[in-house]
Amino acid sequence: MITRRVLAAATAFFMAVGAAPMMAQQTAGVLGGKATDEARQPYRDFSVQLRNPSTGQVVATQPLTEKGLFSFSNVELNQRMLVELVNLKQNKIVCTEGPFVLSAPAQMNKSDVNIDCGQPPAALWLLAAGAGAAAAIAIGTRSASK
Repeated sequence: MITRRVLAAATAFFMAVGAAPMMAQQTAGVLGGKATDEARQPYRDFSVQLRNPSTGQVVATQPLTEKGLFSFSNVELNQRMLVELVNLKQNKIVCTEGPFVLSAPAQMNKSDVNIDCGQPPAALWLLAAGAGAAAAIAIGTRSASK
């Protein structure tokens, strides 16, 4: 009878330990991307941190890789997270992206975050400048013809 109890307890323990990693995978995701648009080399002068905007707490921090990339594993699902680029030499937050929410099973991994501080790409600046120049020429031509 004691053998059955020990065997039952051991079985329950090993089942619980074996199930724990599976449960952990369901409650965490991966959030990553690049900061090459905003950070300048050497990238070791920058880090990226995750901040929970509800509490204001930084939940994880890591340096950028040599290629300006970052990746956070074990990001809690169904929680909003801000991604902040930090200049380590100046001890200052350069910019913030987000919030991002990972959820199961739809989006447990997001690896395309691009930290660029909301600046439009150069192509948009060129397009806007061209449109402005065209409008100025059209107005100038119209005014001269009157």
